[in-house]
Amino acid sequence: MRRRVMGMLMTSAALLTAIHVAPGQVDAAASTGQKAVIQAAVKLRSDPSTTGDVVSFMKQGEAVTVLEKTNSYWYKIKTSDGVTGYTSSSDKYIKVGATSVAAAATPSVSRKTEAAEPAKNVSTKEASASVNSSAGQTKATIQTSVRLRAEASTSSDVLGYMNTGDVVTITDPSNAYWFKVTTADGTVGYVSSSPQYIRIGEGVVVQQPVASSAAPASDPTALPAVASPVSTVSLLSGDAAASIEQVIDTGMTYLGTPYEYGSDRNSTATFDCSAFTRQIFRQAVGIQLPADSRSQGEWIKQNSQPKTDMTTLKRGDLLFFTNYNASSGAYTSLDNSSQTITHVAVYLGDNKLLHTFSVAAGGVKVTDFSKPWQDRFLFGGSVIQ
Repeated sequence: MRRRVMGMLMTSAALLTAIHVAPGQVDAAASTGQKAVIQAAVKLRSDPSTTGDVVSFMKQGEAVTVLEKTNSYWYKIKTSDGVTGYTSSSDKYIKVGATSVAAAATPSVSRKTEAAEPAKNVSTKEASASVNSSAGQTKATIQTSVRLRAEASTSSDVLGYMNTGDVVTITDPSNAYWFKVTTADGTVGYVSSSPQYIRIGEGVVVQQPVASSAAPASDPTALPAVASPVSTVSLLSGDAAASIEQVIDTGMTYLGTPYEYGSDRNSTATFDCSAFTRQIFRQAVGIQLPADSRSQGEWIKQNSQPKTDMTTLKRGDLLFFTNYNASSGAYTSLDNSSQTITHVAVYLGDNKLLHTFSVAAGGVKVTDFSKPWQDRFLFGGSVIQ
């Protein structure tokens, strides 16, 4: 009888040991590597706590990967652009296994709203830090030149340009596409919330990848990869026309510069199309555009008014094109909105383009805005207004 009792006790102990796994561990195993969708705007933090630094703001509808369920209140996740951090595990903010925003989610939830742990697990200090962050203590750094606007709209007045390296304070992140910010000199305005233009953190600048290696140290034409940070400036003393001429004059000094696909963005020895446009705007007026033509096209969409009507193009506009096809008739049926940008040029007016597109063509040159180019044209837009 004693043996039977001892045997039963040992069996029970073994079973208890086998099932004694923390709930968080079970959830982590179930959730690791699973895709999830952000259901309402929420902060991504450096640590699983409301006192953790804000890494970025995630928008409703963003797809992420769950790396682990850290505890009952936080997921460790990776965003689509590779940023890792922690966010609330509440279904109100993230849905594991979902492919879209759940119908029950409320689209108007403010970015400032963030799930917190139950009151018994949140100290007064933690609650205060969370409030302070929402109240305008979040520092961010401009990644590439972007317009500071009076309102959260691309049609609102331009207050000035923010340049790479500028540090701002986010005072209101509640809009899905715009941050309300205060600059170092106290100017208040709105900038795009895209990570392409702004990153959470002071002094954080993510270099944009380019196709070629860095220029040799002895290259006399090498330029700084990032322009020196300066405070927000006005629209170039209010004389946009003069500034546009500065850009074009600078471009003309590079006529004949050899073409090289994937050229070094820190050198003026060779250019591809987007390196050329980037260089002349940076050199002439201090505006640093993104490193490639597709990103420059997105910059125009975020910061200007894209123009698909060629009759509305202005001198100094950037023009974007898709791939060349010898049969120009094929372009008449294209849906331009779905085409990939493969080339960028500067419009000179009078049906002329300033650009570079091949070794055989001789590098930087002025060409007619002829039918083959018109057939490939997707849209244009003004960098300087």
